[in-house]
Amino acid sequence: MYTKTLVTLVAATFLGQAIAIPRGQGFRHAHQKKALVTERVTVTDWVTVTVYEGDETKTSPKVFYTQSRKSRPQSSTESTTTSDPVPSPVVPTTIVVQVTSTIVAPEQNTPPAVEAIPSPSTTSEVVVVNTPPPPPPAPSSTAQPAPPPAPVPIPIPVPIVGDNNGNDGSGDDTGSNDGNNGNTGAGVKRGLVYNNPQLLKSLLNAGTKVSWAYNWAQYDDSDTDLEFCPMLWGLKLDFPQVWPGNAQKAIDAGSRCLLSFNEPELESQANMSPELTAEKHIELMNPFSGKALIGSPAITNGGGPDHGIQWLQRFFNACGGNCAVDFLNIHIYGVDTNTFLTHLRDVHTAFNMPVWITEFAFDGSDDEINAQLETVIDQIETNATYSFVERYSYFMVQDGTMVKGNTPSVYGNTFAYGA
Repeated sequence: MYTKTLVTLVAATFLGQAIAIPRGQGFRHAHQKKALVTERVTVTDWVTVTVYEGDETKTSPKVFYTQSRKSRPQSSTESTTTSDPVPSPVVPTTIVVQVTSTIVAPEQNTPPAVEAIPSPSTTSEVVVVNTPPPPPPAPSSTAQPAPPPAPVPIPIPVPIVGDNNGNDGSGDDTGSNDGNNGNTGAGVKRGLVYNNPQLLKSLLNAGTKVSWAYNWAQYDDSDTDLEFCPMLWGLKLDFPQVWPGNAQKAIDAGSRCLLSFNEPELESQANMSPELTAEKHIELMNPFSGKALIGSPAITNGGGPDHGIQWLQRFFNACGGNCAVDFLNIHIYGVDTNTFLTHLRDVHTAFNMPVWITEFAFDGSDDEINAQLETVIDQIETNATYSFVERYSYFMVQDGTMVKGNTPSVYGNTFAYGA
């Protein structure tokens, strides 16, 4: 025996679990980040529910997400409630509920599978007719294969951070280590951050000032001549297991830059403590010291001990001078141009190291954003005060921001081609 209320409750519970996608914390971010999520699909699952008369116990299903660089790894949750024992004998009634929901789906993967595990104390049962994806490959416990031949070293010395403040110990504050073979002229600093490589084309015509790109992933799908910077991103899925091979392939293909963890301060991003980040940076990034320029974990411009500059100070303290870091990777959102430039100076003062701004954005209309972008481009590329800024990329190449259809937007054109 069942009621419309129970059917509605089961359907609503399943739908709520399916669409519970964490959102970026932001910390003055002006735009919702879409770093690893670009597609939405509609998935229909058939759920068979067996209900015993008089039993109102409910079991919530768990949602599992398959591996993809464009889907944020999700943690599953499960909630159960206890109920009075079901009198015997009981007669089960089976119903079939069709649940249709819109969820963020991994690109080029099977739809997310759902598994429900009833509590031992309940007689309710939820069964989903679906096959869960295979688990991600586990790290091999056997000896690692011999590494490929070492590439020609980059023509820039790669220092090891020499103290707990992140200073490299050299006292060199010139910003000459620019990651562009010593070039410091206007234009060589600009890069593109993207998910869809097809949108890059209109920003790379004759006269472009863009020289590099990244996509939050570990492999280059841009199909361009831009220098590609792979990113480790985090410890979720199989990212750490595949990183050594992917990083080496990128270096062999010409990459001279490696990006570490993405916003580990944020629960919706890498979500790691400074101490764990330092441990894993040493394990996964240090082996490439001398082969490529290595970035610090990317931090936001949030305040307090758990974000931004203070979080990065805690990271360097945990490193104990053993983390290979050649430049600071920072993100800036939700501020005006004066605050933007002040934050740049504060970061450099705190660590005395070169800076890469791999995400930033301004508020306002296209014309207002364009005016702010012109201001910071001029300061970064012509004012010696900001010579420590080696590279920067505006967030992001997607339809409606830096491009509109097949043409650059007003400020997309300024970023790619402006003086």
